[in-house]
Amino acid sequence: MNLDRRASILGLAAVAGVALLAWWLLRPDETSIVQRQPVAVPVAEAPATPPAIEAPPAPEEPAPDSSASFGTFRGRVIDAATREPVREFELTFLGSAETKVGYEAPGTRKFSANDGRFEWQYLPPGSWNVTADAPGYRRFIVEGVRLVKGEPTAEIVVPLTRGNVVRGRVYDEATNAGIVAARISFRDAGTGRYQGDWRTRSFATSDKDGSFVLNGVPAGRVRLEVGASEYAGREVDIVVGNETKLVEIGLSTGAMIAGRLTAADGVTPVTGRAGLEDLDDRSAALSRTGPAGEFEFRNLHPGSYRVVGRGPRGGTATREFAIAGNERIEGVVLALRTGRTIRGTVTGLSAEDLKRVEIRAQRDGGFAGDDPATANERGEYELRGVQPGRVYVVADVPSRRQVSQTVDVPAHSDVTVNLVFPRGVRLSGRVTQRGQPIARVSVAPRSSVLNDNLFVFSTTTSANGEYVIEGLPVGEYFIRIDGYRTRSFKLAGDMVFDIDVPAAQLAGRILEENGTVPIVGAGLDLWPADAGGEWIRLFDHADRLGRFAVAGLEPGSTFTFTVYKPGYELYREQIRYATPVHDKTIRLRRDPGVALQAVDAATGKPLQELYVSEMIGDKNGLSLTVPLDEQGLGYIPGGLAGATVAFWTQGYVSQTVSAWDGDRLDLKFVRGTDEAQR
Repeated sequence: MNLDRRASILGLAAVAGVALLAWWLLRPDETSIVQRQPVAVPVAEAPATPPAIEAPPAPEEPAPDSSASFGTFRGRVIDAATREPVREFELTFLGSAETKVGYEAPGTRKFSANDGRFEWQYLPPGSWNVTADAPGYRRFIVEGVRLVKGEPTAEIVVPLTRGNVVRGRVYDEATNAGIVAARISFRDAGTGRYQGDWRTRSFATSDKDGSFVLNGVPAGRVRLEVGASEYAGREVDIVVGNETKLVEIGLSTGAMIAGRLTAADGVTPVTGRAGLEDLDDRSAALSRTGPAGEFEFRNLHPGSYRVVGRGPRGGTATREFAIAGNERIEGVVLALRTGRTIRGTVTGLSAEDLKRVEIRAQRDGGFAGDDPATANERGEYELRGVQPGRVYVVADVPSRRQVSQTVDVPAHSDVTVNLVFPRGVRLSGRVTQRGQPIARVSVAPRSSVLNDNLFVFSTTTSANGEYVIEGLPVGEYFIRIDGYRTRSFKLAGDMVFDIDVPAAQLAGRILEENGTVPIVGAGLDLWPADAGGEWIRLFDHADRLGRFAVAGLEPGSTFTFTVYKPGYELYREQIRYATPVHDKTIRLRRDPGVALQAVDAATGKPLQELYVSEMIGDKNGLSLTVPLDEQGLGYIPGGLAGATVAFWTQGYVSQTVSAWDGDRLDLKFVRGTDEAQR
């Protein structure tokens, strides 16, 4: 598996880890460091007279003792395509990772101004995220608004992109009665459930009759996520246009799995914990049983599940089920077995890291044994209750390094697994652009020679642009900073590696085929046209004004330049880079792509998500995440016709189509892993 594909897998593992009881860390949002006109920019010109802003009074805000204790947020809301002011809008403050402890988010406030300007005073200092909503527009997120005591922000321009209105009704499938307080949100059909701005997506709540109105929905294929108390959640794909039909969404109470936890005899009740793992979307939850060991999982959507039981003094039990809609499975007995023990030592860590390291056993889909273990001062650990079969033993120093080893646990004996962190060296330096430090940007070291058993987490630069990464094994590396990639370098000992990120060398906008509407979030990839040299990939995403900027192109080099967003045709050209280009305009035509269907080969059950990689020899070209609907249907760009395309999803053996003819694909996946097939 090559480097780019490994990076994709690590990102997916991070998402899955949130659901798996925070076992894996989500990657922080990357900060764009290539120079371009930013999404939210200070505006130099000032009006001749102060703008008149009509805002509702806020009597609930106590009069501050002194304005010097608070900050002020100032800005202007405009139409991203026409640059005209948006006169009615709503701002909402949300906490960010850097929100000052002790302050609560100020909440939501409506504004009305002919010139689109706003000023919100008496705000708590710190770093905040702010969402902007307006009728007929898509939600916009301004990240990292830094409020300073006694100072207003520079005027921030907030560009809003036009959206559509989707009306519909959520109802009970059994009674046809409307469901009140159902939550309906949406995302682009080409975006995964936990990708992008999933924490702050717009949503609507249904009324008493089940009706709802979603505002600011983009045109094209959109996926609705619908959930309500005491009902199974559901996702529905729709096509949105200027006059989208009323959407009727029926919910059922869903399936149920219920049973009890017992001792090995299958009779004696045991009070412990029971967990449910969704094998399709790789999420899991664990809770305590009742006093007689009873457990119940309700409101389940159709799918494949694993029920896990854990005893208070060790012992585990698992059972797997394929559940149809509204199926009730009761009387499940989880008879606890002690399982096997994995023991060993963790070496190669400092005394400080040895105190922090956590060791766990995992298998595809979720839990593999009892609770994670820690190491003693000699590095010794024990993982108990591990059931026979293939597991991954992982030692993790949070936010630093991680090593893993695959082991087949036999049914009748314990296993020794020693985990070795390679002796590492220190890499440090300073990240600048035109001599100025770049603060709080992610610095990610990547080895040119891939080691699947070792992962070193990225770090973040300080306010002065400095970074330090400890424990890197000697070898050949490059550094990723957002879409920029350094040249490879040899690391033989402690090393200072300063990075000056070049200014944008290729920049422009991505627009609809006709007009000035920006295509937000379109992905750009550049890789060498000659696959025989060093594989330097550069990438970016179009911002809310459709702008992009990339750096790191070597003069005289020829690159394959690709632009793609689901729902649009694939754009591709070869570029021989000579001098900077700052005004390139790319127009994309709407095109749904070519349909494919992916199902489980044994059961025929539709899969929910698929990953696609264009193979160029042993390297990756375009790589995509393809969400699938309730029938396992999805779309890939027809521009990949003629290419060799690999398809894969977690828990299944991958498959490759050579010289794809551009016709519809019907893919049947066999459970397992590529490693198991070798």
